[in-house]
Amino acid sequence: MQLAYSLLIVLLGLLVGFVVNIVSTRLAAHRPMFGALHCTRSPHGLSLVQAVPVVGYVLQGGKCSTCGKKISISYPLVEASTALLFLLLFLLEGFGVPFLFHVAYVALLMLVLVLDWKHRDIYFMVIAAGCVIALAGSLLIPGVDIWAELLGAAVAGAFFLLAYIAAKLIFPRIEEPLGAGDVLLALMMGLMLGWPNIVGALLIGPLIAGAVALILLVSRRNKIGDFMPYGVSLCVAAILLLIYPQPFAEALHLSNLSYLVSTLFTP
Repeated sequence: MQLAYSLLIVLLGLLVGFVVNIVSTRLAAHRPMFGALHCTRSPHGLSLVQAVPVVGYVLQGGKCSTCGKKISISYPLVEASTALLFLLLFLLEGFGVPFLFHVAYVALLMLVLVLDWKHRDIYFMVIAAGCVIALAGSLLIPGVDIWAELLGAAVAGAFFLLAYIAAKLIFPRIEEPLGAGDVLLALMMGLMLGWPNIVGALLIGPLIAGAVALILLVSRRNKIGDFMPYGVSLCVAAILLLIYPQPFAEALHLSNLSYLVSTLFTP
């Protein structure tokens, strides 16, 4: 039965990844969310086989079988990654209320990741939906304290708001050194991860961003001053802390940090 359930979760993840691709593409193109599926390179419609997550890409050999134009590898990568993350959550948590909320968090984080990665934008409506779902999760997930979630949002939001202001002052010639969307994303992450796990994401996210920026500079794919989708690194960090927080919490001594803060505010 475990194998059958796991296969169902993988199929669910593939379907959600497929939806993430559709929503991100249509949001960026300002198209209606509902309607017939079309090729992203040509206006023709897609058949059912062409649209099947991952399988459609493989059967077509990475090129649209109708117009012959290349299909971006990002589409099957998003679908396969979402399926893998859903499976990991299921194997670690089993099926229950926490799992249902956490897969919703992962889906929203994947959507923000794709939007920032491919379209260089973070949409307020996506963040707003994530915050509402995270607030519901803080009330319905057993063992979760809503005050810890609100504290996580406050800490993350304040940290990135200060970083946003500082970046504007330090790099006045760069139009958007740190996007305002990143501040909103930090708020959503704080609600999803809560205190003190959000601190881990705030520490790991910049490390991931710095490593990627260095690789791009060394490989000469980017130069200093080019746009850096920082939200992608934040989403990756949030997903890591959401799925398997224990090793990161232990390595960063987050429990000690939580104890220190609690003693400071305890009479």
